[in-house]
Amino acid sequence: MSGVQSVERAFAILQCLAGGEAGVSEIADQVDLPKSTVARLLATLVDVGAAEQRSAGGSYALGELVIDLAAGAVPSRNLVGIAHPHLLELVETLDETAGLSVLDTDGQVLYLDQVEADNPVAIRDWTGQRLPFHCVASGLVMASRTRDPALLAQPLPALTDRTVTEPALVEQRLEEARLQGVAWTVDELADDISAVAAPVMGPGGAAVAAIHVHGPSYRFPGERRRGDIEPLVRGAAERVSALLTH
Repeated sequence: MSGVQSVERAFAILQCLAGGEAGVSEIADQVDLPKSTVARLLATLVDVGAAEQRSAGGSYALGELVIDLAAGAVPSRNLVGIAHPHLLELVETLDETAGLSVLDTDGQVLYLDQVEADNPVAIRDWTGQRLPFHCVASGLVMASRTRDPALLAQPLPALTDRTVTEPALVEQRLEEARLQGVAWTVDELADDISAVAAPVMGPGGAAVAAIHVHGPSYRFPGERRRGDIEPLVRGAAERVSALLTH
């Protein structure tokens, strides 16, 4: 196998993992390679930190190296390092999981960081996952600032019965998110998960990331009013924005 071919195959595997955790057999099917080749390349990717195996004999996910490289997309800044303390504050205040994400050019939301709340019923760790922008709160607030018509021209799959997929309705939601500075999703990414997000603005005035809080729909927002939660999330995003622009 040539060096160039190995690199191409390694990137194909990383692209596969960007869609979520997967085992050797599943990856081999998706990238159309022998399982032995996939296993060998995965071992190398794990060694360099580009992939990780969550448990012995278990599935693989994107590693810290890839996440760090994505975080470095903001020039001369470590977005994850800047935002992480503010995620911790949100978790301490709201007792729900908080996260940080960016919007890819293909309309996928990439989750860069997540801080778990200490709750008996937890939400899975989405770090390293890519998800369609229209079904997650963070994607809606970032897309509301980019105003890229190509986002609405692409397929908008339904991940649950409550996912909004009609382009005109999604466009309406984007306008609401732009005006309100936050977006909510309820049971749209997965059943029984609710989330709220606010955009992080970069030096050029564009949305470079989003901060979100999510939890089980039966518990979040629960008895708390949305109007009490939204300023906390917006405030965290604004503080990170200020650190990025000064």
